[in-house]
Amino acid sequence: MSLLLRTTALTLAALGLASTQVRAEDPRFGVQASANIPNGDLKDAVDNKLGVGGGAHFTFDLGDGHMVRPRIDYIFFPEATISAIRNKVNELSLGADYLYFLEGKPLGLYFTGGLSFNRWKADVTKAGVTSSDSSSKPGFALGAGYNFNASFGAEVRFTGSKYSVGSKDFSANALQAGVTLRF
Repeated sequence: MSLLLRTTALTLAALGLASTQVRAEDPRFGVQASANIPNGDLKDAVDNKLGVGGGAHFTFDLGDGHMVRPRIDYIFFPEATISAIRNKVNELSLGADYLYFLEGKPLGLYFTGGLSFNRWKADVTKAGVTSSDSSSKPGFALGAGYNFNASFGAEVRFTGSKYSVGSKDFSANALQAGVTLRF
């Protein structure tokens, strides 16, 4: 296991442990849905097609506008055909975000940053032959959001990651716009 991967896993574990030790309110379960605009090498691999995603999370309110949000996301990009080569790309990520609310409570404008572990999978069909390739890499996210009330919010994030094909790494970045629901 690489040093970066171990560091990411330890950071996520520390965030999760910290969030269970100190909290201003009980944890809340939530779901999210997103549209993903590909950037970098990912944009070329999916022929600039919009990806859709969904996932689940828990929020741990630490008080005074601080929140931790462990999450799991799945993003699917529709099949793209580039020069007679068909690509299907998807991503499964497990991560944690830190949220800071400007009003000091989980309402209104907030900023977020997070770390994740991403599992990328690509199915490539060329001349009738399909091959699959998968890659696991750490990633990050930075963004801002707005909670309209205790249950509904909207968020825009830039997500960054890499995926490998053979010995070559490619950028797998996206601009993500989504909505969150907490129960």
